[in-house]
Amino acid sequence: MTRRPDARPSRRALLALCGFALLLVPGVTFARTADDWLAEGDQFYAQAHLPEAARAYAAAVQAAPASFVALCRASRAESELGELQSGDEQRQTRAKAVGHARDAIKAAPDSAAGHVWLAVGLGRQALSEGPKTKLALSREIKSEVDRALAIDPGVGRAWHVLALWNVKVASLNAFERMAANAVLGGVPKGASMDNAEIAFHKAIALEPNYVNHHLEYGRLLHDLHRNPDARRELEKAVSLPPTSDALDARYQAEARTLLAKLGK
Repeated sequence: MTRRPDARPSRRALLALCGFALLLVPGVTFARTADDWLAEGDQFYAQAHLPEAARAYAAAVQAAPASFVALCRASRAESELGELQSGDEQRQTRAKAVGHARDAIKAAPDSAAGHVWLAVGLGRQALSEGPKTKLALSREIKSEVDRALAIDPGVGRAWHVLALWNVKVASLNAFERMAANAVLGGVPKGASMDNAEIAFHKAIALEPNYVNHHLEYGRLLHDLHRNPDARRELEKAVSLPPTSDALDARYQAEARTLLAKLGK
């Protein structure tokens, strides 16, 4: 006599059915994990949807306040989002970026990334400040980028920040130098356009496909009246795929504008 197959559903099938049924019950919700929010933030960031990415990363931080990864990604997204804002909204977003970077350093003080994102956040925060506050922040920016490079000299973004620090400090006008004497006891030493160029070379060697390295180096070369070299870097910035940063489209638009100023 042939035995009939057991028509009863398996235990796994029953569990799956029960789980599906719960989804249909009003009021039943399931908490999302930090990893869930990080994955969502990464998707939005890859699509250059910075407001949504920043919100998702902030939710990841709320779910796991000591998560170094969540804190770093929140700081990066907020720092870049601030570039698209203005006024009080911009100040608040930049302050959040700095706060998350500081928390990242507390979570992992010996990781270069936290120090890099704090230097980046402070640099962008300084753009909204007056000369004295900007100069005071420059000291912390230099300290953080030095710390990052001491931990890991292979971080391209750290060299980028160092290059910009050299450019900004070496470009101080007479009034700003007077303010530096009052705030810092003098202009920070060691800043020069030559050091900026060296730092850009290192950043590009480490991250050749990062659009903003080429844009900012091209901007420096343009300011130094080295137009053929500037054109080379700006054309490289425009030619790269816009996949290195959520602000790549903005960076490439700026590169095209500079190229137009160079003429034929």
